[in-house]
Amino acid sequence: MQKLLTGRRIAVLAEELYEDLELWYPVLRLREEDAEGRETILTRGWLRGSHRAVDHDRSKPWEPFHPHTRVEPLQPGQVYEFNIGIVPTGHLFKAGSRIKLKISCCDDPPTNSFEVIGTGHIRRQTPSRVTVYHNADHPSHLLLPITSGNVMGTYISGGHPYL
Repeated sequence: MQKLLTGRRIAVLAEELYEDLELWYPVLRLREEDAEGRETILTRGWLRGSHRAVDHDRSKPWEPFHPHTRVEPLQPGQVYEFNIGIVPTGHLFKAGSRIKLKISCCDDPPTNSFEVIGTGHIRRQTPSRVTVYHNADHPSHLLLPITSGNVMGTYISGGHPYL
């Protein structure tokens, strides 16, 4: 069965850092892996770790608002929550495909000319180690708007994509 992924999405991650990272940028890449194992980058999200504060009054469940008005240093060995907005996109997943989320501290090098525009900006000189938690105390999750199609201009599910 085909599924349509369209609109805004968010990843909420509980992560433990193992070094002092003033410039820690969690970089997320949402990918499709087809039935043959080939991967395609669909969209990305990123956040400077020390600017993780969220203004809950200005945020929506699918779109965190980060005011970037203060720096909150990160300490090694502490677990932090990062609400990372992922750039909106639309993509039709074919039967047999899988959704993958890659989490890292820097961009991957571009693999084709389309990726040159949106990747390669966040680099690290040294490797980094991060643990992502997913348990009752730290419920990391990925919110995805998956439908069988939408009526254009609305959030009413149940429509069918034009094929």
